[in-house]
Amino acid sequence: MNQFIKYIFLVCCLFMLSLNIEAQKKHRKLTKATVAKTLKAKKNKAKQRKKKTRLNPIDQIIFKDPTPITNEPVFVNKVDTVPEKVVSILSAFKPQLKNVAKISFTTATAQTDTTSLNLNFDLPSQNLSFQYQPVALVPRTYKSYPTQVSGNLASLKVGYGNNAHHLIDLNSTLTDQHANLHSFTIFNESTQGPLHLQKTSDLVLKYLSDYTINQNNHLQTQLFYQNSQRYRYGLVDDATNLPNSNFDQGFAHVGGSFKWVNTNEKNLFSLLSPTLKIEQFNGTETANNTWFEIYNPLSIRFDNKNRFNFNFSYNYNQYQLPNKSKINNAIFRMDPSYETFKWNTSFQLGISPTIANGEYTFTPALSLTRKLKDTNITLLAGWNTILVNNQYTLLAIANPWIMAPTDMKITTQEKKNIDFVFKRSKHLEYGFGISLNDYRNLPLFNRVVVDQSLSSFNSIQTGLKYQPIFEYRAITIELVGHLRYQMSDQLLFQNDFKYIQFNSIKVNDKPWGILPLELNSNITWSPNHRWTFDGGFNYWSGAQFTNDKNMTFNTNNAFVLNAGFTYRLSPVWKAWAKGENLLDQPYQRWADYPSLGLQLITGVVYSFHK
Repeated sequence: MNQFIKYIFLVCCLFMLSLNIEAQKKHRKLTKATVAKTLKAKKNKAKQRKKKTRLNPIDQIIFKDPTPITNEPVFVNKVDTVPEKVVSILSAFKPQLKNVAKISFTTATAQTDTTSLNLNFDLPSQNLSFQYQPVALVPRTYKSYPTQVSGNLASLKVGYGNNAHHLIDLNSTLTDQHANLHSFTIFNESTQGPLHLQKTSDLVLKYLSDYTINQNNHLQTQLFYQNSQRYRYGLVDDATNLPNSNFDQGFAHVGGSFKWVNTNEKNLFSLLSPTLKIEQFNGTETANNTWFEIYNPLSIRFDNKNRFNFNFSYNYNQYQLPNKSKINNAIFRMDPSYETFKWNTSFQLGISPTIANGEYTFTPALSLTRKLKDTNITLLAGWNTILVNNQYTLLAIANPWIMAPTDMKITTQEKKNIDFVFKRSKHLEYGFGISLNDYRNLPLFNRVVVDQSLSSFNSIQTGLKYQPIFEYRAITIELVGHLRYQMSDQLLFQNDFKYIQFNSIKVNDKPWGILPLELNSNITWSPNHRWTFDGGFNYWSGAQFTNDKNMTFNTNNAFVLNAGFTYRLSPVWKAWAKGENLLDQPYQRWADYPSLGLQLITGVVYSFHK
């Protein structure tokens, strides 16, 4: 009996086992469509079972069967009866994709992220256009690249106005078969004022080039010649019958510069970019000046926040006096400095060892730039020394009525300054600053006082002359300010202010010829592609001079208003006009040299290209 029961129990177990195996086989034959329908039916049934409870979006758990028989996934329903807790995550960054093999430690194929991010860069409009304003220069390191010009361009500008004013300006830019760039300029302008000998004539010839040595090396060249012809009409009677040669004040200036440019930043020799300049100037009384300079900026950048500069320069100036004696001035200067950016502040710490005419000096070179926290204010401060190897050329540009200098010295300016720049928006920027300056050998200009009893050396017979005077030492306080507003490339409005006060003068009684106050304003407006308007005004307070009785006096303040326009007639033709001293107010920058009154000139520009 017991054996019979055992047999019955064994048969039942075999029957149940066969049913289970058959069920598993049927389950393997199910298609994906059947599984999807089953899942959908189960979801609907779960929703009907409990409507008030929100199910977890992940209501299926996929896992592997640990047995080696099959790797088919098994789907098991999971109903979440816990109310959902919603957590909102706001992210300002793009999530980083992890290696999918790390998720549940399953084998999977990595997906490639093809999403692209759109990054918008807002370029401040004031960086689209700049106007040049001459300032005291401090050597800085920069990387120069060749200028790329496509095709051959040329333009001819002519104009004629009152006071027998005529202007011719021819510019041409050519590119040869070796991709070398050549630019030529011929400029001529002359005027004839109402006073006797009040005439000027200027001729300028200029050549610029960019020679391609190889892919990374270029040689940039500039050659120029300038001839300026004018006469000393100050205090000269209109009825004089003396020859014009008695009053001749003509200058001739010729020179050139050569610069080697290496654009291979990965090469150590790219740090070398020397510039060589040679100039010759011939003035009055057979005096002449030869000037030579070599300058090389050197910079090594360690990272985005640290850089080492080592600039060096050497310039030599030989001035020959009318009595055939010579004055030689030479400056050799090095400017090693270390620049770093820390605590939201840019620091430059350096020194300037200098040898000037055999005399060694050691001066600091410090600067700081910091943007004040939570403001739109930038603070700039510095302590630097500027050396100028004076030339006859520079003195004649400052005052065209000087006689041949009797001396030529090196000017030193030790400057300690602090400036604030306010940037209200991408269109408006303004600022102001104050500096304490200690000058050595500062050039001043005063009238040459002659003995009227000496008829051979009388202003009436030779015209009024000015003499450069080098002040041994002067200490000044200087205030500067600027305001700039720019709207794209259509409107640019710029103002500059300068006030200088002399606190101490060692030798001279007054700062002869220096303007205490200057205010310059310029505006350029292009309402459309045809019209361009420009204008502005200049205001300055009178400088101090001495008269024939050796008494000090001040010239009158001056206000000069200028305006002009350009109109595009066609792609190749433009019409232009310009007016200077529109208020027709007489003024004298240099005493007893009255300026021209109202000056109007108009003309056309023809442009052509190949």
